[in-house]
Parts: sequence; C-alpha cells; structure tokens
Amino acid sequence: MNPTQSPKLHILTLEDSDLDAELISRELKRGGIDFIARRVQTRRDYEREIVEFQPELILADYKLPAFDGAEALELAKSRCAEVPVIIISGAVGEDTAVELLKNGATDFVLKDRLGRLVPAVHRALREVGQRNARRQAEIDLLALNEQLEQRVAERTRELGEKNARMEEDLNMARELQMAFFPQHFPTLPRGAADAASAVKFHSIYHPTRSVSGDFFNIVRVSDTAVGIFMCDVMGHGVRAALVTAMMRTLEEQLNELANKPGELLTEMNRVMRNILRQLGTSLFTTACYVIVDIANARLTFANAGHPSPLLVHGRSREVKPIAPARSAARKVESILNAHAAGPALGLIDDALYLTHECPVLAGDRLLVFTDGLYEVENGHAETFHIDRLHKAIRHHAALPLVQLMQTVFSEIEHFADGRVFVDDVCFVGMEITHMNAGPASESPS
Repeated sequence: MNPTQSPKLHILTLEDSDLDAELISRELKRGGIDFIARRVQTRRDYEREIVEFQPELILADYKLPAFDGAEALELAKSRCAEVPVIIISGAVGEDTAVELLKNGATDFVLKDRLGRLVPAVHRALREVGQRNARRQAEIDLLALNEQLEQRVAERTRELGEKNARMEEDLNMARELQMAFFPQHFPTLPRGAADAASAVKFHSIYHPTRSVSGDFFNIVRVSDTAVGIFMCDVMGHGVRAALVTAMMRTLEEQLNELANKPGELLTEMNRVMRNILRQLGTSLFTTACYVIVDIANARLTFANAGHPSPLLVHGRSREVKPIAPARSAARKVESILNAHAAGPALGLIDDALYLTHECPVLAGDRLLVFTDGLYEVENGHAETFHIDRLHKAIRHHAALPLVQLMQTVFSEIEHFADGRVFVDDVCFVGMEITHMNAGPASESPS
C-alpha cells in the first residue's frame, strides 16, 4: 500500500511467541506493507482489541496455551465478520487446514513458509476491497433505484394529472361536438307534429375515439324541404374533430345556399382551400348534401368524394345509389373534363360541384353514411365492403326505417366479432311517409 495515499493498515496479531511475532512483522515490512500492529495472546485481550483497535486484518496462530485460531476465527465471524482472518501455524494437518478455510478463514500460511504471507495479505485485502466495492455498488444501485422509483412515481403522478386534464378536455370536446349534432329533427310541412310529419329520421353515431371526424346535420331548407349534410374528415381524433367544427360553422355561414347543394359544396371548398393555404397544410374531407322536397317529389344532391347515399324504393324494395344520370354525367365530363361527383373538399382550387336531381315517392327511404360503416374488418382481415352493405340493406328493406338501420348495424357488429371499428361511423336515414302537393317555399330558414 502507498502510505501517501492511504492510512496504515491495522493488523491484530494473535501470537504467543515473541520470535514468531517478530518474524511476521519483519516479513510484512519487507513486503512493503505499511501497518500498525497490536499483539494479543488471550481471548480476553483479543475480544477487547477487536472493539477498541478495530483491526482491518487478523493474523492468528492456530495453537496457543489457552486460546487457539479456531476460536479466534469464530469470534471474528461474530464480532467483525468483514475482517479477513489468516491462520498462521507451525504444523497442522491438511484436514484441519481445510476445515478452517471452510469455516471462514481467508487463507492458511505455515510459519516455515512465511514468504507466502505477503501475497496472502494482498490477496485478502484485495478480496475485501472487491467485496466492499460490490457492497458499495449495491448500496449505490439501491439508492439509485429509490431515486428512480421516486422519479417514476413523481412522473407517473404528473402524467396522471396531465392525462386527467386531457381526459377532462376530451370529455368537454366530446360534449361540445355532440352539441353540434341535431338534437331534434325537423318535420314537414313546417310546424307538423312528429307523428304527422311527411319525413321521419333516425341516426346511428359510432365514434372510435372520444371525438370524431364524422359529422352530420339535418336542416330545414324550406317549408316543404329538408336537407341532410354529412362529411368525413381525413384522420381521427382531435384534429379531425376541429375540422368538423369548422365544417359546421361553414354550413351555418353559407345558409343562403342551403337550397343549392352544388353551390354550397363549391363555396365550402373555396373557403377550405383559403384556410389550408394559410396554414400550409394538406387536409381534406368528403361530403355530400341531399335535399328532399315533398312539394314536388324531388331529391337534389351534390357529392364531394363521399360514398353515394342509397335510395330504398318503398314499393319495389330496390336499393340504388344516388348518382347523376348517365347523360348528365357525360355532359359534365365533356364540358368540365371532371367527374360528376367531384373531388373531396379541400383538395383542388376552384373545384366545381354540380347539383343533380332524381324523383322520389312516398314510402322511399334515404340512407346516408360514412365509409366507416362498411370498412369494418373481421378476424380474417376482411372488410365488410360496400357490396355487402348493399346486400344487407336489400335483404332487410321490408323493415321499418329504425329497425332496418339497427338490424344492418348489428349485422356489421356481428361481422366484426367484437373488434374495434377502424373508423368513425355516421349512419343517417330518412323515410318519406307521404307527399304534399302544395308549392314549396324557396327561402331557406
């Protein structure tokens, strides 16, 4: 050991021979060990020095007149278990030496081979250093684990508080979004009681998260006409929900176009493109707007990349997508070189959406929905698909509107077999119970 770097080694020597004690001391000094030694010969002195001297190494003779190394070893194990004990003896059997080592002696050195003493001391001290280093590492690791546990607990608490605030915000956002949806459906003619209304509605709304990117509204267009507006924003969650709020606001701001589906979607697209240009982001929403006028038995509509609504004929039970007539579609393509349905809102500047129409009869039912209704997957990664949706509606077409929609939706849920829907679902139905031959008012309200 370097005396300039560490204090002198405390060595307690149990030895009754002055000559042997001197030889041991000389051997240690020759080996460069800087030490302070205390020598004892009795059990009483040995016990006292263990307490007062606090040795860092014990060198014990195996045989003394009233005390021996075996007893010294036992006392060291009980009083100072961390202190290495090297047994030094003149002559002892191999079995005894092995037993002493089994009982905890660090090493065994014969007096006639004291040249082994210094290496044995260095080895013993090295083992103590390693053991102390391991123990200190364990203590440090334990302290570090406690610190980490405290940090994790604190972080968990902070995250819990943040999650609770986020959950509270999401609950508020969900309540606000639900407030955007129609709370009461309009009746026709204006002022008619629900039971006497010429149109009846039913809706199924199934968001995949707290808030949704799907939105629908049912508005009174005139005294004899109502409109169904539906949109499906790209993406999910809060971002999509914010866009639905924007769509709801646009719909209200453009109320003067409520009786002109094509012009309404065209203006919505223009405003969206201006907003997205300022934000420097890409985003789109599919949308469709359908108006039913019971005064002239006419359905008018415009579509912006949205799944085509379905018309279920009351008498024939035939199910047909609402789409522009073939001649009208060809005319649009030749004049505008564009698809009659039009692209999703927010994609193309100056996109033009046309209004199309078709006749309706008493007993007809209109079904408007987002693509989440048929993009449900089962356990085999198969989607329900639009064709299967048409088939299901056709199969249950004889049922009343509410029962028809609920039965079809239950069939889709059964197909999913408990799996979470991959997309939000809006499913709105309207039934025309009878027609009114009176003239329609042209002023929207």
